[in-house]
Amino acid sequence: MSLRCIFALALAISASLLCGCISNDEEASQEETGKVNVVASTVPLGHFSKMVGGDRVSVTVLIPPGTSPHTFEPSPSQLVDVEDADLYIKNGAGLELWMERIIQANQKMLVVDASAGVDLIEAIGSEDHDHGASSGGSEVHGKILTADPHIWLSPQNAMIIVENIYHGLVEVYPENADIYRKNRDDYLDELAELDRDLNSTFAGTNRKEFIVLHPSWGYFARDYGLVQVAILESEKEPGPRYLAEIVEVAREKNITTIFVDPNFNPKSAEIIAEEIDGFVVPLDPLAEDYIENMRIVGQKIATSLEG
Repeated sequence: MSLRCIFALALAISASLLCGCISNDEEASQEETGKVNVVASTVPLGHFSKMVGGDRVSVTVLIPPGTSPHTFEPSPSQLVDVEDADLYIKNGAGLELWMERIIQANQKMLVVDASAGVDLIEAIGSEDHDHGASSGGSEVHGKILTADPHIWLSPQNAMIIVENIYHGLVEVYPENADIYRKNRDDYLDELAELDRDLNSTFAGTNRKEFIVLHPSWGYFARDYGLVQVAILESEKEPGPRYLAEIVEVAREKNITTIFVDPNFNPKSAEIIAEEIDGFVVPLDPLAEDYIENMRIVGQKIATSLEG
């Protein structure tokens, strides 16, 4: 064997050993950090996962900020993220009509249903019968009844969701159970404080009705004894007759604020606001800092009820 061949062989062996060391080091690093790869459907579910998992989770949100969950479809590149997931957090109340594609992308990951244990509110969904069937809807008087998917917009529901995520993380990585438990307990304390503050905020309000563009706040209204009056129904713009009914309610109840969702066209809300000499105010149902956002939402709605 020539000197050149011997030298080449030695280099090949050294490279092989080096690659092996790097691979082993990466595996050891993963074991030391104990991180769980989590994919969550929405920004709030991703936030809850971070609050429970802390630095022991790596969280990817499937539906990006500024995108309506109602019209979202996962892209091929996003399905690649799902392939690497250990845990998937789904809304579970009929929001993910594309969930079968997620399961097919990774059949080994654990799927946590965030809605498990939540007392769901029935809502009028799409009049498309296939849509209603795929989301577990039932037909009543020609309309499809489905679950209201906006479960996270209730601090009381959020506590249930956090508990569900905690159990999922423990199942995937039981070695971190003590860390997850402490993070869960700390965050549940913050959510309980938020709930108490909001109960106090709305306890003395005389009027209970508030008008919203998109019916996202049904669970929030239920928590605090309020009445949500929604402009949109089944994701569709209202007709002139229904717009007139909303205007009549606003005038009768002395309502001057119309709350809009930044993910939806505000045109119909602006029409009503102009008719009642009112104004539109944004409420973001998908803000990442959940507790801070819910405090802002509570203050805005409470202020609107003072008029």
